[in-house]
Amino acid sequence: MEKVEYYFREISRIPRGSYNEKAICDYVENFAKERNIKYVRDKMHNIVLFKEATEGYEEHETVMLEGHMDMVCEKNNDSNHDFSKDPIELIEEDGFLHANKTTLGADDGVGVCYMLALLDDESLKHPALECVFTVQEEVGLNGAMGLDKSILKAKKMIGLDRGKEKIITVSCSGGRRAVVEKELSYLKNESPCYQLYVGGLQGGHSGGVIHLERGNANMIMTRVYYHLSLNNIEFLLGSFKGGLKDNAIPRECVSVFASNDDFKKIKEVVLKVENDLKEELKESDKHIFVRLEKVDSLNEVISVKESQDLISMMYLMPNGFMHKSFKMDLTNVSLNMGVVEMNEKFNIYFSIRSPMESAKDELSNKLSLIASMFKAKYVLDNNYPGWNYDESSKLRKQYVDFVKETEGITLKEEGTHSGLETGIFKGALQDLDIITLGPDMFDIHTPDERLNMNSFYKCYQRLIHFLERL
Repeated sequence: MEKVEYYFREISRIPRGSYNEKAICDYVENFAKERNIKYVRDKMHNIVLFKEATEGYEEHETVMLEGHMDMVCEKNNDSNHDFSKDPIELIEEDGFLHANKTTLGADDGVGVCYMLALLDDESLKHPALECVFTVQEEVGLNGAMGLDKSILKAKKMIGLDRGKEKIITVSCSGGRRAVVEKELSYLKNESPCYQLYVGGLQGGHSGGVIHLERGNANMIMTRVYYHLSLNNIEFLLGSFKGGLKDNAIPRECVSVFASNDDFKKIKEVVLKVENDLKEELKESDKHIFVRLEKVDSLNEVISVKESQDLISMMYLMPNGFMHKSFKMDLTNVSLNMGVVEMNEKFNIYFSIRSPMESAKDELSNKLSLIASMFKAKYVLDNNYPGWNYDESSKLRKQYVDFVKETEGITLKEEGTHSGLETGIFKGALQDLDIITLGPDMFDIHTPDERLNMNSFYKCYQRLIHFLERL
């Protein structure tokens, strides 16, 4: 077994879901202590290992390697796996490594074991290395944002959390999480009640598929209510629940309302909106449906005026694909009304994406202005920078030329509308020149996740030989 595979199997024994990275950080720390490698560990459990340049490379520029230690914890319904304590059960077959009914954690276990294997091999030649192991990447890039960047001196960075064997990522989006909050005043309900259910939508990650303009269940529900208002139908909202995560396009939305208007008239409006949507979304979400049914009475609702204000506010709010980069043929600006919840307050959660701070600011300004018009509050939850395409990147040219020369492969360059830790580091270290490297893996974040082992070995060899060139 090659050393790089050994370390992948070793870290797979350690539970390392997001927010549960102490044990894997302990492992990396002990690894450093045993080899007398200088390191810095912070309170979040980010850890950075510093290895001196090998003989003859003392004058070469320091290189940063970076990956995250946490993994997404998903499993099949028939799995009894406990991610808080159980090791990942690895299965290798047909040239692929996968797990038994769970996520594999190749995202980003690959980056972690690449760094460990490299640091453990005294035969390799390389410049001084800063190996950065972060936490909480999968839940908002929190570790990278929280790390003290002043301890890093490198001007060159190889990100080990993105890319495929024949693809190099060259840009990523910045992001912003925001919430619009509005206080509610409930009153006793004495009117008949109805439930609206929007479903049949595909959804998807807002960073990956927002440009496909799939239906957003929250916005569709808002449209149904707004058209009820246009037809002079009064309603009193009792509940509104749509979406699961701010960065996922919501597939479903359920809302209950009270109304004294004629049920037949209400149904006609709902059916008209449903038919319009089926025509509009027949290419992107052909299975959409809007279901209306009578339900048991609600105890509490909000007033007609407050209900109409909420719906009008959401109806005015921008959502979805906004602009693209023609240079990269890539979505450049978007926002997603990911979650809507109605409890003591009415909360609307957004994910705003762009590599440009000015574009994120403009969308924030619009949301804040609209919210203020309806006496709601706009709150910024977090903000992380993007990584714009650098036309003059020397490191990228070196890497692309190296792969072409040694492997005969012409790497494809691509950007992503998702947020990456590379953006965090670029935002903090303006002079950083960045490339990404990684093997072929498939269906990440699902129990079908699998790693191509030939690609896994090949990309590790590519990494160590490229470092020798630097």
